[in-house]
Amino acid sequence: MIKKQDGFTLVELMITMVIFVLAIAAASNIFTAILTQFKQQSKIAETNIEGVVGFETLRYDVEQAGYGLPWDMNGATYAAEAVNDGMTVQNETLYNDAPNGIPRAVVSGDNVGMNGSDVLVIKATNASTAAAARRWTYVSNSGAANTFRTWAGVIDETWQGTDSIIVIKPVLGDRQRVLINNAGFSILLNALPSFGAGGAATAFEPLAGTDDTYIVYGIGDAVARMPFNRTDYYVRRPAGNAMPSQCAQNTGVLYKATVNHGDGNLTEFPLVDCVADFQVVFRLDMDEDGTIGTSANADGSTVSSSEGANVATVQATLADAALLRQRLKEIRIYIIAHEGQLDATYTSASTITMDDIGGIGAFKVFDFAALGISRNYRWKLYTLVVTPTNLR
Repeated sequence: MIKKQDGFTLVELMITMVIFVLAIAAASNIFTAILTQFKQQSKIAETNIEGVVGFETLRYDVEQAGYGLPWDMNGATYAAEAVNDGMTVQNETLYNDAPNGIPRAVVSGDNVGMNGSDVLVIKATNASTAAAARRWTYVSNSGAANTFRTWAGVIDETWQGTDSIIVIKPVLGDRQRVLINNAGFSILLNALPSFGAGGAATAFEPLAGTDDTYIVYGIGDAVARMPFNRTDYYVRRPAGNAMPSQCAQNTGVLYKATVNHGDGNLTEFPLVDCVADFQVVFRLDMDEDGTIGTSANADGSTVSSSEGANVATVQATLADAALLRQRLKEIRIYIIAHEGQLDATYTSASTITMDDIGGIGAFKVFDFAALGISRNYRWKLYTLVVTPTNLR
């Protein structure tokens, strides 16, 4: 007998293949969506971690503004802080207080950077990445001898022979901080201990029998260019436009840049990527009654005041180190940056309004289209409200 052989017909095979292809396509779409979402969330997490580190660095420097600054130069002069090395978007020398000016704790430029962003300059003895800039001590006189207080063995507090230092004499009667100037405003410690040992530091010690106490601040590991350190914050694109690939077009990097004591050039440290704007607002107590009543933009050209202050009086305050110490109570910083990477399924608002500045109102409306910046990113406005704790 001829055996009957059963099998699949061509139609059955085609139907099976279509079903199989549809199942594979559905699974592929699901997998692609999951992978895209995972990548997006990973980039958002990466951005948030980077932002925390960068913003906290910025917050710390603003809080420390004015730390260790002399209020009386005692006849000392110093070099022109920063030189115009062309690294930033504006001439860095515009924020110098040299050659003999009392250094201002905070200096700022308004709408001078990329996309109309601001520049913020912080001056303090510890506004540096140098290990010596984190050190301080005091020299006390008790009759005929001076004692140089050290914290031997404590991390970051052990002085080195290459450390450059300045010495401040507090004068409590008129709340002055007088810079000790003896043929110069700073010295290298050289052989330790320099103080109380008849070495080069003798001219910077309290006089015998005065019972005075001088404060010693570390500056760096080279001859000091100025009796403090300086850090500039600004937004710009790296050389060659070498931006991270996830960043939107026409954004930049928020940099922290320290002024080198050797040549006045800047050493840059990238803090936050994909930044579209960086704005600074000063909150002032212009009548010195203990209550903030005035807000101003970075250069004092826009002012809102319940104290009767105007552009002229605010700009005079920002230009005077003593008035700035007395009246500046708060600094607000606004940063526009995006989380994660390009997301074609997401569209942000067309503008971001920066208006939480104590009465000025919408002092700046950031328009993405006007600057040619894509809205297919998760744009976010970061706000830092910082109280400088070392102005006085």
